[in-house]
Amino acid sequence: MMNTGPLVSIVTPSFNQVEFIEQTILSVLKQTYSNIEYIIIDGGSTDGSLEIIKKYSSSLKYWTSEKDNGQTDALLKGIKQVKGQIFAYLNSDDLLELNAVEIIVNEYLKTPNYTLYYGQCLVIDENNKKIVPYQGGITSFKYLLTQKMMPFVHQPACFFNIKLINRSFLFNIKYSFCFDYELILWIFKYKKANFIDLPLAQYRVHDKAKTSVSKQKMIAEKLSIQWQYGKQYWPLWLWREMKFRISTILALHHNK
Repeated sequence: MMNTGPLVSIVTPSFNQVEFIEQTILSVLKQTYSNIEYIIIDGGSTDGSLEIIKKYSSSLKYWTSEKDNGQTDALLKGIKQVKGQIFAYLNSDDLLELNAVEIIVNEYLKTPNYTLYYGQCLVIDENNKKIVPYQGGITSFKYLLTQKMMPFVHQPACFFNIKLINRSFLFNIKYSFCFDYELILWIFKYKKANFIDLPLAQYRVHDKAKTSVSKQKMIAEKLSIQWQYGKQYWPLWLWREMKFRISTILALHHNK
């Protein structure tokens, strides 16, 4: 096990994910790189998640379970505890590959001037079955702005050189769904990102996932961020806004 090198901080925001959280925790605690501080911020789970967190509490740098104002708020609480040079956040239903942190640290030691290090990510279902093969690749600010993060950038496979994020906040508290997208856009516009062509993480898709149950709000946030970073594409944003509003009206009519 690699045990010398920079401190890596990983934060897991959690709320009622008892089916998956133990797998998430173990994917961090069993890493081949050991200089990791692991922080879990639970939003007051009532489904048995808390008992699992307590089971591993001796291996955690910090944990708490209390009502919060959502995922962004939980992450910002966790970031206040972070001391590492490299930072990542892993949702309580996603997984890291066994040697993900070691790969990132090795790359960071060779090229410490990147703000974002990211790699390949597998998409799985609630039973850990593969839905989409490993994806990830080199991309551009324009593509991310006018299209989306995936298939090139998957959040669970992202690690940040936190000292190079020289703005007053890491995640913008006004975004509940697309705060990671906003940060990635900012990095691709103003900083440097390094794609590592190796498997780093697994992203889980299931019916209870936040992005599955709040799709309309997520789309609205994404459009707002895209307008903020690329007003020159206003015809595209206008067209997408019209499509979004029409789809919202149709969805409301269908659910009556």
